[in-house]
Amino acid sequence: MSELIEEKLDRAVWSQHEHLKLKTAYDYLNRLSFAVNGTSNKTIELLSSDTVCLLGDSTMTNIMLTKIAVHCLMPKKHGGFRSSKVFILDAGNCTDVYQSVDFMKQYGLNIKKNLRKIMISRVFTVYQLTHFLKYELFKTIHEYRTNIVVIPDLLSMFLQEPEMDVAEIEFLITEITEVLKELSVKSKVLLITSLSLNDKLSPYVLNLGNKILEIFNKCIEIDKNKTNDKFKMLIQEKQGADYVTVKKYLSLTAEDVLTVIGR
Repeated sequence: MSELIEEKLDRAVWSQHEHLKLKTAYDYLNRLSFAVNGTSNKTIELLSSDTVCLLGDSTMTNIMLTKIAVHCLMPKKHGGFRSSKVFILDAGNCTDVYQSVDFMKQYGLNIKKNLRKIMISRVFTVYQLTHFLKYELFKTIHEYRTNIVVIPDLLSMFLQEPEMDVAEIEFLITEITEVLKELSVKSKVLLITSLSLNDKLSPYVLNLGNKILEIFNKCIEIDKNKTNDKFKMLIQEKQGADYVTVKKYLSLTAEDVLTVIGR
C-alpha cells in the first residue's frame, strides 16, 4: 500500500513539474523594470519568460503594451532585455506605430535601428488568428529570433462576430489557449496580451476571458475611476490557482503612462 501511495505522489509531483515553468538564474538576470509613470515609485517588474495579461480599458492597456514593448528594446544597462526583438500579432487592428516611435524618442533610442527590431503581423478574422497561432507563431519566433511576443486585444475579433456559433467560438478559444500554454512552457519568450473585459459584457464572454486568463502567471488590472479620468492599477501574480496582488497603484492618468522617466 505504501509503495502505491509513493507512486501516486511521484506522479503528482512529476505532473506539477511538467506544467511548472521553473525560473533559472538567467531568467532573473534578464529582468525588466520600468516606471509606469514619470517617477520611479510606480514600477512593473517582468522576467524574460513571464506570461502577462493586461485587463481593463482598451486604450490604456494598449498604451501599456506599447510602452513595455519599447522598453524591452532598451540596452540591458538601462533596464531592457538582451538582444530584444519584438513580434506583435495584431488581433484587434489597434497597434499604434506612431506611439512606439514617440516612446522611442522619449527613451532616447535610435528610431530606425529599433523599428527594425519590431515585426508586426495583422490578422483580420478569428480563423486567421487561430491558424497563425497554431501553424506560424513558433516558426516566426524561431526564424526572427523573437523573445517578446505581444498580442493586443486578444478577444476583440470574437466580440465583433456575434453571429458565430457558440460551439465554434469555444473550439477556437480552446485551440488558442492550448497554443499559448505551449508557448509559455516551450519558448523562452516574454508573452504579453490584453483583454478588454468589463461588466457590460455578457457572462459568456467574461467566462471566455477567464478561461484565457488562467494560463498567465502575471496579471495587470487597470480600472478606470467612475468619477474622474484616473485609473487604479493592480499587479497580481499567480500563486497556485489564484492571483495575489503584489502591488497597487492608485490615481494614475493616461498622461502618466504616456510619460517616460528620464534615464
